[in-house]
Amino acid sequence: MIRLLDRYLIITVVASALVALVVIMSLDLVFSFVDEGGDIGTADYGPLSALAYVLLSSPSRAYEAFPFATLIGALMGLGALAARNELTVMRAAGVSVLQIARAVAAGGLVLALIAMAMGEWVVPPAERAATELRASAMARDVGISGAGGLWARDGGQFIEVRRARSPAHLEGLTIYHFEERDGEPMTLRRVLSGSEALFRDGRWILREPGEVHLHADGISVADLGDEKVWESALSPAVLDVVVVDPESLSMADLRTYIGYLEANELDSGEWRLAFWVKVATPISTLAMLLLTIPLVFGAVRSTGAGQRIFIGVLIGVAFFLVNRMLNHAGVVFGLPPSASALLPAFAFLAAGILGILKVR
Repeated sequence: MIRLLDRYLIITVVASALVALVVIMSLDLVFSFVDEGGDIGTADYGPLSALAYVLLSSPSRAYEAFPFATLIGALMGLGALAARNELTVMRAAGVSVLQIARAVAAGGLVLALIAMAMGEWVVPPAERAATELRASAMARDVGISGAGGLWARDGGQFIEVRRARSPAHLEGLTIYHFEERDGEPMTLRRVLSGSEALFRDGRWILREPGEVHLHADGISVADLGDEKVWESALSPAVLDVVVVDPESLSMADLRTYIGYLEANELDSGEWRLAFWVKVATPISTLAMLLLTIPLVFGAVRSTGAGQRIFIGVLIGVAFFLVNRMLNHAGVVFGLPPSASALLPAFAFLAAGILGILKVR
């Protein structure tokens, strides 16, 4: 009987959370499409393009809303069981609150795995496709970081890219080579340029290259022919991640870019924070779920559905505000990204566990 009740509770929790997520995202799609109305009509960006962009970017917003949807959905699902006295019957049959909490936690693990799968395999390609679609329709260059083009650093090379057609096709490159000699500061020694660069067989091929060497007594121009192999750690895998926001990347992509930044002594704080936020999202989903147990078995059990939703919204908003506040505070005050990302999740998880232990 215990296993049957466990399956029943797990299905109830997971189904309720997913239904709540669908409802929340349905409203989000409407508001997001309305928000895109101001850009409709720009170049080729019409209503169909706006709708496609909103649909493609919806997995990213669903991933962010997953803990909140879990809280509301589980609160409604378990609240409905309490309203029908099913939880009371379970208790009368000898099922303890801890046993019910265990089944709910198992459902939370299922939801956490779903959230993790979304963040790793659904959100990144969907967000990248959405960004490219919108940029192409509005005649913007895909892959450009800022209005002045893409800038990157690879050791002593500072790379300016005017346009990125794709992560493996760059146009309008200027590569500034700096060197440090005899303890002197970094000095510009040569400038390499090319009309475009294509990534083939693990290396960059620079077309129509030109190179200028700077010497103490003047400059010289090198004849490089029609093509030149350009050695750089700036791979398409690294360029691919700058197309979208850090929050929309998978943990594998974030690790790739963090490694590239740190190898070139660049600031990786924002990307580290995004990585740990990814780690914290499944924990937050489980925390929101466990919080429903003391709410359902506590004073909320005699309240109506509207009151339960209101309480759930308050808790969800509180979690959102605390989470964002600590994230930004971590960036401002130099806190470890792991601490600023995980602390809210573990705090609410601890609150849920304490609440369950206090329920009689």
